[in-house]
Amino acid sequence: MKKYLIILAIFITIVPVLAQNKDQKNPLRWRISMGLNFGATSPIPTPKEITKVYVWYPNINPSFSLMGVQNFNEKDGLGFIFTMEKKSFGATTNVEKLSINVEGEKMFFSGDQNTSFDARYVGSAIVYTRNFLDNKINVYTGLSVNFLIGSDFIIKLDGDGTISNETDSSPLNSGTIVKRTFNDYINPTELGFVIGSDFFFTKNLGVTLRFNAGLTNATKEEFTNMTGQSLRSLYGFLGLNYRFN
Repeated sequence: MKKYLIILAIFITIVPVLAQNKDQKNPLRWRISMGLNFGATSPIPTPKEITKVYVWYPNINPSFSLMGVQNFNEKDGLGFIFTMEKKSFGATTNVEKLSINVEGEKMFFSGDQNTSFDARYVGSAIVYTRNFLDNKINVYTGLSVNFLIGSDFIIKLDGDGTISNETDSSPLNSGTIVKRTFNDYINPTELGFVIGSDFFFTKNLGVTLRFNAGLTNATKEEFTNMTGQSLRSLYGFLGLNYRFN
């Protein structure tokens, strides 16, 4: 999988240069978007071990993107997107018999837990674009690849919960919070699907709506083996857009 991600990243990087030199009648035109991501990096579907969601809260996730569009005609073209973004969220849930690792032994935790996920990425995407209403609306869809540049992934277990094996159960650690860190279990690369639209209310200014879904797991196979879960990113973006002439 890694070699395909590398090939895609190289292709996304060099195509804009080739496109610019190929057709000067329709030059590569640029736009920038700045806004916020909202969503979660979580198991899909929701695991049966989660019995109740007390609260889910988005964090402030700034996102910046630079997009170049090479039109083939008045409506159709290729877009090349370069991003710097943060994907993070938090949630407090109740779980029943969640698989955990305790000193190398597989055990099961039942009780309340808090999950905090925060990851920072740089990335690229290549998309097919189409214009509507005399270039006032631009819709696009395609593939993206993100590269991890930093992360904080923490799960806190309520010590008043219980751990058990097949026969016995006991309190985890009464009166405390047990903190577990999984930063090393986040994948360094992530392949995704993107669909979005830019709505321009003036010639240059507009609003961007975009949805990003992970096609590969955000967490490594070791995390899945440890917890029985694999996480995927699902985030929406809302921001302001400026289109250069």
